Amino acid sequence: MRKWFFLILILILTSALPVAHAQELYHKSGPLLHTFVEVKAYGDNSTRAIIDETFREMARVNNLLNNYDPASEISAINTAAGGKAVHISPETYVALCDAKKYADFSNGAFDFTVGPLIALWGFNREQPELSGSDPDKKRIAQVCRMVDYRALQMEKKPSGPTARLKRTGMRIDTGAFGKGVSADRAILYLQEKGIQSALVAAGGTISAIGLKPDAKPWQIGIRHPRNLSSFLTIIALRDQSVSTSGDYEKFYYKAGKRRTHIIDPRTGMPVSTVQSVTVIAPCGSASDALSTALFVLGPDDGLKIIEKKEGFEALIVTASGEVVYSSGWPQKKITY
Repeated sequence: MRKWFFLILILILTSALPVAHAQELYHKSGPLLHTFVEVKAYGDNSTRAIIDETFREMARVNNLLNNYDPASEISAINTAAGGKAVHISPETYVALCDAKKYADFSNGAFDFTVGPLIALWGFNREQPELSGSDPDKKRIAQVCRMVDYRALQMEKKPSGPTARLKRTGMRIDTGAFGKGVSADRAILYLQEKGIQSALVAAGGTISAIGLKPDAKPWQIGIRHPRNLSSFLTIIALRDQSVSTSGDYEKFYYKAGKRRTHIIDPRTGMPVSTVQSVTVIAPCGSASDALSTALFVLGPDDGLKIIEKKEGFEALIVTASGEVVYSSGWPQKKITY
């Protein structure tokens, strides 16, 4: 999401108990990645500068992946769709390889080439809306033919990796995995600098390093999808990431019905069967992408695939307010 007040997850930081050689908490927050970014880390007086550099690293990754920035590598791929391959950085190559992996795992429910459908339904603008009537079935079918992650061709060459979209009009949209990639880079940078306790929030994705100095895990509140000032549940996070996709992030009403920005790439229609999905995973790129995949798949098929992956858990709130979750979800009593 592009505005900080649409943060999906709320960070709850409890005060640390006094410990020997207690480290100080350093904190920075601000707009970045079309959302609100926050970094918290415990350390010595060098930590403030490390956090500043972490922000710069996240911005650098965003400059590679932001499909709304004409100068980004993703925009270069989109502009050249149907034409020649584009040279990309190793980081963009890895991010796209990971995205393809999650698309394969979800049987295409997560499809990062959904850009043409995002535009069709009016979600490619700061204030989403659809002028005029809904697109008819013929138009939706036409645009769906421009959506197929398998049509992204990538090669590793001696001169560096390249990427190419096979058909003119195709468009990669990194909205469902870019923040996770940026959070992963932030976590890696903090670890490289010796930080052993930190939290990174990038929109709806939160990633944690270690425990707090009081030996307790980070406490993360999962927002209630219809009562945004309250928590649906609270989870403990340690060396993991969590992402939530919700129909309250970016939406508009049409004919009295809420229309969300998450589009089913198989039907071309905005998803209306789910309010929110939260995924816990080993890294941010995975939790980010798979929260979108499960939103599209719904509770039955979504939980089936998440149960196949060790170290992954999911919680889904259906359109009717039913709360369902995977077998290893940490809390078993959740009231909507």
